[in-house]
Amino acid sequence: MKTYNEDFYRLFNEIADLMAILSENSFRIRAYREAARRIKEDIHPITKKNASKQAFQKLPGVGEAIAEKMMQYIETGKIPFLEKLRKQVPKPVRDLLNIPHLGPIRVRDLYINLGIKNKKDLIKAAKSGDIDKLEGFGKKLVESILGAIQKGQAKKKRHERKEVEPVAKKLIGILKKMKSVNTAEVAGSYRRGAPTVGDLDILVTGDLDNKKFEKAVRLAFPDISILGSGETKISFVIFPNNLQIDIRFLPEESYGAALLYFTGSKDFNVMMRKKAIELGYLLNEYALFKDGEYYRGETEEEVFEALGMKYVGPTKRK
Repeated sequence: MKTYNEDFYRLFNEIADLMAILSENSFRIRAYREAARRIKEDIHPITKKNASKQAFQKLPGVGEAIAEKMMQYIETGKIPFLEKLRKQVPKPVRDLLNIPHLGPIRVRDLYINLGIKNKKDLIKAAKSGDIDKLEGFGKKLVESILGAIQKGQAKKKRHERKEVEPVAKKLIGILKKMKSVNTAEVAGSYRRGAPTVGDLDILVTGDLDNKKFEKAVRLAFPDISILGSGETKISFVIFPNNLQIDIRFLPEESYGAALLYFTGSKDFNVMMRKKAIELGYLLNEYALFKDGEYYRGETEEEVFEALGMKYVGPTKRK
């Protein structure tokens, strides 16, 4: 029986990308991305048999508008809102999203500020130096974009572990040298010992000084691009690996629940959440909740213990 989780993950991220290019409301954009992530990582397989607007609205991250679009796709194979967005953003502009180092915000800046409508325009503007002048770009980044185009590269989906490991160790070393950092650990497929890795998720507790950390990272990795830096997360890309790093700041009481969640795998997380529900709890990346109140979450071990389970090591969470 066909399942729709991957379809919704792809479609809602596409909606978010196109809305970002069109400078739509940032809260709505985040809502689509959050729904996409939740549907892919946290939710049971979605099929026609268990599909209904009412059921979808009960899913984490899914409101009425998104639930309606889910039903439209299941019933017709299309989402009218997405079709409308595709008409507003020409396909050659959308295709720029497939080029390494170009996300929706950068594509928007190129499209709106320089009138870049396709790959040919992009190459011309890159060679002329026009892109260098845009905020958020720079000579090294433009050279990387141009080099990727010339080599016919598409966005890299996975990285070999042996390529990522030195980067991960160096970043953890930088973080642990900072007196204000209490804990720092790599999560995701890397922590599960997978042979290939997508992005690197690093979880941190303590009081990290963003500017001090960014300075240290730039000394260790001269060719990086900061994607965002805020109170809960720093994201950047390291070149020439084209490896995205997400540093997430967590309160001590949520660290174990977050480490469990961001380590995965998807199937393991689903199993854990089902077990929690069976026992009358709610488990997410923030904590294990009982009757709507915080119950456990500081360590992975105490979450397993509260659920009456033996601790399962990261490499066995398939």
